[in-house]
Amino acid sequence: MDSVSTYSVASLAWLAAQAVPLIIWPSLVSTLLRVDGLPQGPEYSVANASLEQYFARSLGLAQLAIGGLLLVMSGALPLDSISETPGTTAAAPTPSASAVVLVSALYHAATASYSYSRYHTSGGQTACLFGCLGSSVLATYGLWVLMFAGDKNKRVSRRTGADKSTSGWPFRNVEADRKRR
Repeated sequence: MDSVSTYSVASLAWLAAQAVPLIIWPSLVSTLLRVDGLPQGPEYSVANASLEQYFARSLGLAQLAIGGLLLVMSGALPLDSISETPGTTAAAPTPSASAVVLVSALYHAATASYSYSRYHTSGGQTACLFGCLGSSVLATYGLWVLMFAGDKNKRVSRRTGADKSTSGWPFRNVEADRKRR
């Protein structure tokens, strides 16, 4: 499994870990995240509770949908019916894999920053800290995948082993130029 597929599966697992409690037991999540200092009087009615449950379940289903789209669009879960013959390699990531990884890494970075700010404003809720850590790890891994794990077809010189896709701009490689002379 390549790094794009690993990132996609890890993102799906993280999003599913957040989504399942929201879908199965939404009142638990809202109860755990409720701030103790806020008044809970008669204005908090059954309508507000059912609205919380609706939004929690909708968020959970949306997170599962995002994870599924990430898995399919990155090529980790191929949907074509081409059967591979023995000895062939697995399919390469789809052309949209970089865009999907970029968007999901930005999503994880935004979620991490929101969780971090929520952690500090809420007085240190542990759930917000875990959310920040998990999303930060995935945002960092997504950035790494974008920067280093992309194109496997780099042009490498047979004679020197140097990468031909790099240029000398803005700095020239003076040491390599000396060795050639």
